[in-house]
Amino acid sequence: MPRVKVSPPEHFLFSLERSVGISDVNYARHLDSIAMVKMLHEARLQFLASMGFAEGNIYGLGMVVTDLAVEYRAESFANDLLIFDVGVGSLNRYGFDIGIQVTNSALETIVCNAKMGVVFFDFDRHQIIQVPSAFKAKIGFAEAQVA
Repeated sequence: MPRVKVSPPEHFLFSLERSVGISDVNYARHLDSIAMVKMLHEARLQFLASMGFAEGNIYGLGMVVTDLAVEYRAESFANDLLIFDVGVGSLNRYGFDIGIQVTNSALETIVCNAKMGVVFFDFDRHQIIQVPSAFKAKIGFAEAQVA
């Protein structure tokens, strides 16, 4: 099976710093893949918070993760300071991709590139909903850029 390749977004809209904790490290003494996934989700939530949103309330709608791909490129260890740069791309009718590049700040080494597909969701009606126009404008997408 071919390896997963994830390209970072063209532009980053948000950045978050986080240290690797002792509890984030596995038996091989490097950053555990499960811990990285949790950090990626935290970066997504902090990105939304930076725009004044919570995952469950973006103009009255929720956001659901539909897929996740992570391309690990380097090890990371306890006490490393990681920088999570977040951007968006591949906007479509119902959602978009959140791209995250994680860099070890001391070594200036890319630890991983990740991509999360997300869609807007009306939890009351239990259905996928179109991306609100106000949200598209907030993240810098014009109507002509939507696939």
